Amino acid sequence: MKHFYLFFILLLSIEAIGQKQKKFTPLDSIPIYGFTLSNHWKWHVGDNPIWSQLNFDDSKWEKLPVSESIEEFPELRNAEIAWFRRPIQVKQKLVNQPLSISVKQMGASEIYLDGKLLHKLGVVSKSPDKEKTDVYTTSLPIIFSDTNKHVLAVRYSFTKDNFYYPGTNSETFHLRIHNAKDVGEFLESQTTRTAGFYYFFTGIFLIFAILHFSFYASNRARKVSLSLGLTMFLLTLAFFLRSLESYQEEISSKEVFGLFSVITTYLGIFFINVSLYQYLNQKFGIIFYILGFMVIGGMFCYIFNWNLPWAIESWPPFLLLFVDFIRVSIIADRRKDSNAKVPIYSLIVVAVCAAIAIIFLMIEGSTGTGTDSLILNLGIFLIIIMFFSIPIGLSLSLVREYTRTHQALSNKLIEIEKLSAKNLAHEQEKQQILAAQNEVLEKQVAERTAELAKSLEELKATQTQLIQSEKLASLGELTAGIAHEIQNPLNFVNNFSELSKELIEELEEERSKEKAERDEGLEEELLGDIAQNLEKINHHGKRASSIVKGMLEHSRASSGKKEPTDVNALADEYLRLAYHGIRAKDKSFNADFKANLDESLPKIPLITQDFGRVLLNLINNAFYAVKDMQGKGQVMVSTKKLSDQVEIKVSDNGTGIPDHVKAKIFQPFFTTKPTGQGTGLGLSLAYDIVTKGHGGTLDVETKEGEGTTFIIKLPYL
Repeated sequence: MKHFYLFFILLLSIEAIGQKQKKFTPLDSIPIYGFTLSNHWKWHVGDNPIWSQLNFDDSKWEKLPVSESIEEFPELRNAEIAWFRRPIQVKQKLVNQPLSISVKQMGASEIYLDGKLLHKLGVVSKSPDKEKTDVYTTSLPIIFSDTNKHVLAVRYSFTKDNFYYPGTNSETFHLRIHNAKDVGEFLESQTTRTAGFYYFFTGIFLIFAILHFSFYASNRARKVSLSLGLTMFLLTLAFFLRSLESYQEEISSKEVFGLFSVITTYLGIFFINVSLYQYLNQKFGIIFYILGFMVIGGMFCYIFNWNLPWAIESWPPFLLLFVDFIRVSIIADRRKDSNAKVPIYSLIVVAVCAAIAIIFLMIEGSTGTGTDSLILNLGIFLIIIMFFSIPIGLSLSLVREYTRTHQALSNKLIEIEKLSAKNLAHEQEKQQILAAQNEVLEKQVAERTAELAKSLEELKATQTQLIQSEKLASLGELTAGIAHEIQNPLNFVNNFSELSKELIEELEEERSKEKAERDEGLEEELLGDIAQNLEKINHHGKRASSIVKGMLEHSRASSGKKEPTDVNALADEYLRLAYHGIRAKDKSFNADFKANLDESLPKIPLITQDFGRVLLNLINNAFYAVKDMQGKGQVMVSTKKLSDQVEIKVSDNGTGIPDHVKAKIFQPFFTTKPTGQGTGLGLSLAYDIVTKGHGGTLDVETKEGEGTTFIIKLPYL
């Protein structure tokens, strides 16, 4: 747990209260979590078995707290072996009571009580080949038979071949005395609490990292999602590496995981500042870069244990980071940026957590119960919440922002669907009215022979309206498909426009500098990037324009002028547009479609708008035929060059056409579709356009239950 003190160097003075040497007194009672034996130790380098004896005079030995890092004992590091001694005494209520000593250490040790060996932890030796050092957390039984003063002695080795980074907080060794009935529960709860603590924060930050990377993948212009994703990923690594460290028994492996955890923690804290700047649209200035230098410099000082005057390598970077958070938030608030409230609220959480944590640590310092007490762990937990409340606050704000955007889009989609349904109902009503008028006209023709001429005129007018309705219906289906097709180039235009805006802002920033400071190479590079983006915007804009132009041409009345036309491109375009148009009406519709096009096909003279309607009607009918079939429906459009003709086929594997219906399919107003779903003019118009307008043929091959193929043949010579 002590590794997390790198986050709150400012509070070390409070922790030091619990480290003061207290007057030696006999043990009267032992708390449920044990009593730490970190004080009243003396030590001496060298190796002499007599140093374990009760009556040995250690008055000239040096005093020290053994819970300090091995880095604090350079003499031990050089000698590689030393002895530690501590007096211990119990009062009458603990005499002959089963007690235990829990041990955590960084090295190898032998533990003695009044010269009697209690236990060996590893193999103590000055020879690296023989020494076996491990990070132990274990317990040793011990019983005191009287109230006399006894001596705990530890023979300890830590050779130079063992790796550790200078700033490590790993304790040399740490002893705690327990009631025997409590030690098992203590060790189990300590392991469970520590692992749960690390895994809890690992899981939390991993979820946020995945969430922000997903946000960035969906909207690359929102750079804050990327920086917050990196922040959360680095903090995930920090806690995950710390959890792996807690399971290492070999010292060098433990220290490597601890070192990388320190690095990822510092980098994560630095990226918190990056995320805040991007979230509040604050430009990176000299203050930002100075703070970045101080944080990274503080990291190296921590790793290499470089102690500067007044500990300026420790607390100023973090203090100034919080000051900068406040400064940037105030600037954003003055700009009336609504997002400025989020870091301000986070800073309030920081202040509350810091105050409560200080109280907990002061209580811990005054009781001196040690680094594994519940109060100290609560204090550390609150301090971690304090430091990470800002990135978590920014994350929750972005999640809320994306949720609001999604809700707004969902509401718009619902409105569009309602309008579409309303328009469809109106169209069906109009078609029913027209059908009813047609029936009335037919009855009037039969009943009133005298008014035959007038009735015929009315019938022709009605037919003209129906033909226009058929054209409008096909236009609606085509528009739905075009809406899907036009979205792609518009997305590219929007994305490259936003990117070009950012490049221009960067160029203006560079050109605002003094001439001697300007980077002309960077300016040229930015101008080149902007030019490339404009070319891409132009390309996709032309693509969108061509789609819109095609839609307008389809909606206009035909001029009757034939133009050389790429039949392959026309067929492929209308196949996709027809499919997307049907999908826009019915989300559950699904079918395969394929274009098998002859690349050697020449351009042939066509009235493009009219022939496009032919293809659209035939392809729509094919998709309608496979709509309700049991298996997988498939529609295929194929072209083939014949000797003096071009052959175009539209095939499906749908329900087919019965023989008694086949002879009527090209008659005007004949339809097999339910009332309101067809005018009966689609195939009639297609037949007239192909045969009369282009001098070709339109035939049908069908077998009931197996499918239908419409065959168009057009001359090209």
